[in-house]
Order: sequence, then C-alpha cells, then structure tokens
Amino acid sequence: MLVRLSLGLLDSASDIGEQVRAEIAHHGHATTFASGTFCAIAWPKLVLGDHEGLERDSAELASFCVEKKVEQIRLLATLLGAFARAMREPVEANIATMRQARVALARSGGTTGNSIILSSLAQSLLHGDDLTAAEAALNDGFAFAEQSGERYWLADLHRLSGQVALRRPAPDRARAEACFRQAIEVARGQDARLLELRAANDLGQLWQGSRPNAEIRALVEPVLGQIEGGATAPDVRNARKLLAALG
Repeated sequence: MLVRLSLGLLDSASDIGEQVRAEIAHHGHATTFASGTFCAIAWPKLVLGDHEGLERDSAELASFCVEKKVEQIRLLATLLGAFARAMREPVEANIATMRQARVALARSGGTTGNSIILSSLAQSLLHGDDLTAAEAALNDGFAFAEQSGERYWLADLHRLSGQVALRRPAPDRARAEACFRQAIEVARGQDARLLELRAANDLGQLWQGSRPNAEIRALVEPVLGQIEGGATAPDVRNARKLLAALG
C-alpha cells in the first residue's frame, strides 16, 4: 500500500487499505491490530497530507494502544497526532509532544521512518514560523538519510528546504528553485510520483508571474497525468488549482 502511494497509485492504495481494515477489524491480537491500523490507516494519511483525518485516527489508535499496552505504536500514533494538531494549531505544546515521542521512540530502538518524522517536525515548525528550528530538523533528516540509507522521503526534505528559503525575511528564490528542482530529480529517480507532483506544484507556484504559463503547464501536467485517482488528495487538488489559475 505505501509503495503504491509513493508511485502515485492512489486509488489502488486506498483499496488495499480498505482490505487491511476489513481483515483486522476483529483481529484478536492487539499488536497486529495496532500495527495494521497504523500502516494502513494512520500512516497513509500522513503521507497524503490529510491532517484532519490523521488527527482523528491517531487519537483513536493511541487510545487503543494505551488500553492494550502496545507501547511503540502508541508512541508513533502520539507523534503523528501531535503533528496533525500542530498543523492546525502550531503551539509549543504540540511541537514538544512530537519531540518527546521521537526521543522515546529512539530510546526504544525504533528508527524506521525517521526521515518522514523529521520532515513532519520541520513542516510543523515551518508552519509556526520557527525557521531556525525547521532548518535544524531538516539537517537532521538529511543526516539520517545519509547514515541509514532511508531515502524514500529524501525528495520532500529537499522540497521543504526550498520552502524555508522562501520564508526567510529576505526570500532566496534562487535557492528555493534549486531545492525544488533537486526534489523533483530525486523523486523522479525513485518513481516517487506523489512527491514529484508535490515538488512540481511548489516550483510551478514559484514560477507564476515570472515564467510563461506554458512552461508551468509542461512542468506539472505530465506528473499529474501519472497519478492514478486520488481526486480528493491535497497534492492532486493543489495541482489542479495551479493549472486552473493558468487559464
């Protein structure tokens, strides 16, 4: 399912998620139920940027894990829920919960997915206008990807670096463009079409008003055309909104 999301096969990924949901609905093994729920329901919402759904589903999963004493999934659900809340309300308490859960996960030996976790931390810090902390989180993400070889979220680390460059008091548009281009290159090399579309959206928005509309269309349309379904996915909606604005 997660591979299909990365490939941009959004409808078939959703179908697999529903199959998993049905199969584990009455599963008697708490850890299996928690792991399946996390992988098939909560984590995909993080990948897709469905913050409202992520907040709801992570809270339900965390409560289940507290009751059944499934500690590592509880930490993951707590972290993801805090991220979703931070994207709605970027206050220090939510950021602190993310950091605390990440430290506890590291102590438990859990590092898989750290690149997307650090990317999410950076995104929430950027949302709260803490550019210095966001850049530090991204640097940690790049270091982890280099050390561990976990590169599946590397494109979004580059993309968010471009967003940091744009949000500075003196926006660095040249650096932002270079970061977005690097994100597209990395994603394309991995056939990670969802992240390629996300980075192409950002670059296309940066180009608005300075590049011909035809050039922006040529950037975004081919990637969007490779996405299967996902009409309600934020990245798909953003791409269609950008293309519609071009006239």
